[in-house]
Amino acid sequence: MKALQTITVGTGGAASITFSNIPQTYTDLKIVYSTRDSRSNDTDSMGVSLNGVTAGTVRAVRGNGSTASSYTTTTLVAGRSTAATAAANVFGNAEMYIPNYANNVLSKSFTVDMVTENNTSVGFADAVANYFSSTSPITSVSIFGDNGNLVEYSTFTLYGIFNQDVSAVPATPTIGTATAGNESASITFTGVSGAASYTMTSSPGSITGTGSTSPVTVSGLTAGTAYTFTCKSNNPLGSSATSSASNSVTPYSLAYEFIGAASPTGTTVSFTSIPQTYKHLRLHIVGRSTYTAYDQQGYVTFNSDTGSNYRKRYTLSNGSTPLYASSGAAAYSWALPDFPGSYIDSNNFGSGVCEIFDYSDTNKITTLSGFGGYSYGGYGQATGYWNNTAAVTRIDIQIANGNWASGSHFALYGIKG
Repeated sequence: MKALQTITVGTGGAASITFSNIPQTYTDLKIVYSTRDSRSNDTDSMGVSLNGVTAGTVRAVRGNGSTASSYTTTTLVAGRSTAATAAANVFGNAEMYIPNYANNVLSKSFTVDMVTENNTSVGFADAVANYFSSTSPITSVSIFGDNGNLVEYSTFTLYGIFNQDVSAVPATPTIGTATAGNESASITFTGVSGAASYTMTSSPGSITGTGSTSPVTVSGLTAGTAYTFTCKSNNPLGSSATSSASNSVTPYSLAYEFIGAASPTGTTVSFTSIPQTYKHLRLHIVGRSTYTAYDQQGYVTFNSDTGSNYRKRYTLSNGSTPLYASSGAAAYSWALPDFPGSYIDSNNFGSGVCEIFDYSDTNKITTLSGFGGYSYGGYGQATGYWNNTAAVTRIDIQIANGNWASGSHFALYGIKG
């Protein structure tokens, strides 16, 4: 067990104390403290936050030397200090034990054993079990007075505990396989004895991730960038040499980014020079036709191709019963069906979303899926494909009859992964 940091409350007291940037090289933590707060109710408990979070599940038993009571709460508890009626030099003494704090797989639990006293010479004992529903390694611990400040001379010491006999830094782990994730990567490794944690480091960027078991996840990577990873093992005496590099992986992203917008007044709106740096595309459409009928479909074509190279499947409904379903070839892909005409009312716009998959992959034909609806009580669903493997660089959205009415607007997004 090694003392890592001691905090003593100074003149005027303090609302809380915090141990931050806790090293991840130990297996367990222990905090020993002697404290009193300025509150006037000795039935209240001091609070704890782990990584800034105070919520959890708590079971506690306390007694005054002759009778005992128990309670539950959802606020993490650090025990009880003496009431304000206690003499100034009477402090409660406690030990908090937090096992497996650096583990990135297990939820965290911890216990508190505390003894206090008041002016009537009655002793109080608290035995508290806390459950913190998070698998994140604990990097900070705060203790605070529930209804008052921690008084001057309250003292807190943080200890790191390593549950193995250690005489040297650990050996170098063996790197395994990296797997790409959503702006992240998961990397396996073969661990070594005497290690408390393992640190993965990316190349490029030197972005790190730490865990106590395989695999370790490195987050905050840039989608579309290729990375390799190396591994070190750690214990309280230091870190090992660096492992060899992993295989190269390229993280993706499930986020989407705005590409452009348009507000047409004619028959067609176009997006041109579409960047080829995304995985998929998404169209957001709000539109109304100037034609005096309510079932006006929106069409999508690619790269100015208006030939019979599209296939579609679609279903329309009036909001209560299906109207019809159809399929077959057409000059246009029925991607966004059923936009209302102007005779309903001037504010009744249809809306639609169209997903265009693998638009830049020249080994696949381009497929799409659309959904549209309007407040008059109808909607349509459609799927289709463009029988061409060319990368999509232009998209035209056209109304079947009439023009896109004023107020219609369109937005194009790129989906990273």
